[in-house]
Amino acid sequence: MLKFVDRFLNSITMYRLMLYGLLIEFGYAILLSFFGKIPTSPLHMLIALMILVVSSFGVNWVFGKITRAAVNAESVFVTALLLFFIFDPNTSSIERIGFLVLGAVIAQVSKYLFAVGRRHLLNPVAASAVILGLIGAPLVTWWIATPLMLPAALVLGLMVVRKIRRFEEVLAFIGAAMITGLLQGISAQSLFVSWPIVFFATMMLTEPRTAPAMKRDQIIFGAGVGVLFMSMFSVGPIFMTPELSLVIGNIFAFLVSSKQVIRLTFKEKSKETEQVYDYVFTPDHQLNFTAGQYAEWTLPLQKSDSRGNRRYFTIASAPSDAEIHLGVRVEQKNSSAFKQQLLEMKPGDEMFISHLAGEFILPKKTEQKLVWVAGGIGVTPFRSMMRELAAKHEKRDVHLFYCANTEIDFAYQKELEQLSEKIGSTISCVVAKPIGAWTGKCGYITKELIETEVPDYMSRLFYFSGPPMMVENYVHLVRSMGVPKKQIRTDYFPGF
Repeated sequence: MLKFVDRFLNSITMYRLMLYGLLIEFGYAILLSFFGKIPTSPLHMLIALMILVVSSFGVNWVFGKITRAAVNAESVFVTALLLFFIFDPNTSSIERIGFLVLGAVIAQVSKYLFAVGRRHLLNPVAASAVILGLIGAPLVTWWIATPLMLPAALVLGLMVVRKIRRFEEVLAFIGAAMITGLLQGISAQSLFVSWPIVFFATMMLTEPRTAPAMKRDQIIFGAGVGVLFMSMFSVGPIFMTPELSLVIGNIFAFLVSSKQVIRLTFKEKSKETEQVYDYVFTPDHQLNFTAGQYAEWTLPLQKSDSRGNRRYFTIASAPSDAEIHLGVRVEQKNSSAFKQQLLEMKPGDEMFISHLAGEFILPKKTEQKLVWVAGGIGVTPFRSMMRELAAKHEKRDVHLFYCANTEIDFAYQKELEQLSEKIGSTISCVVAKPIGAWTGKCGYITKELIETEVPDYMSRLFYFSGPPMMVENYVHLVRSMGVPKKQIRTDYFPGF
């Protein structure tokens, strides 16, 4: 069952998952309303959502024209749906309708107004709710926190957290919030059922652009927001609310996260395989990162689509390189507007890189032996590491298993072989379906292959990078061989 879920999650973007999930929750709420289980009528709910969607899209369209920023339609609709579930959907008066419009406007404007270097500082939904509260608008009710809505919120929430791998952050929040509530005499059942803990933790707290990138900071962030969430703290007329706790947490996340925004000028590209290209960019100033990390790449699109103008990719170059490399798989047909424009880039075109993150990096102990397993374009973090080791004239005991579908699908193969000689590593190329006179290893990585190539595998750290299902299968393989979980690293970045 879990494999089926993961296969589905790997086939869909984060925005699309949230959009479809929230629409299903909306339909479920309408059904409950129709049977009188929710006090607001279905008609009022439909009108409320329509107001939020139209207002959100209109404001974003205007600011997109002013700032020349590409508008991600899915992001706009997701924000509108989140507002719907925390705002009172009663549209029985002009005043209430006006507050709904105002709430949508504030949320969308906050993405541009509360921003530093192309990074919006605050969760737009939380920012809107806080501002409405400060002006006394009776709109923020978190009405989704009802027993009947909990199952839908829980199912979607778990899928979202599974998709972006933020269980530690969410559990830290829930644990801190529950303990704080229990200390105040609130029952566990009431906390879980009648407070918006589940919806807040899974749909609001986890928004990647306003949460920390590193795991340790994520845990601190989750726990801190959880304590504030249930603290009932007040200063004069200002009382702690769920939305205010998140805004405070967003400020902490900004302070501890990378603030670099680098303007990249496209220099050239080379074709590594039939579908893999290596892009070379000149940065306007030095990018400070650790080999193996990923970042958010923003491309000003001439023609946008629903997937937007941002992607997360591993940096394929080394920190010591003067230029920035992006290794990416691009299909000629049925590609997104983002990748189509990548194919059409000309020297002098610009791109931006920011939101540096990732803990898929070399261990500090240079004597630690390693096994790297790469699938397809998943080799890019290892290329970054190898280039950095070579630049520092540092040798490491590394065995790289590089897997590809056919022998013509290996990217950077010659370069990796040259680098391996410099750093004292070993490469085993494994082809699933040879199409020519391939004399190397065929099939897939097996227990026998690992035992033959790296007989001391139990003393090594394993690094896996590639398609999610491949990574999952090979992690399961080495775990079945007795390799403890603490000796396994997997490369993962959010699919927003």
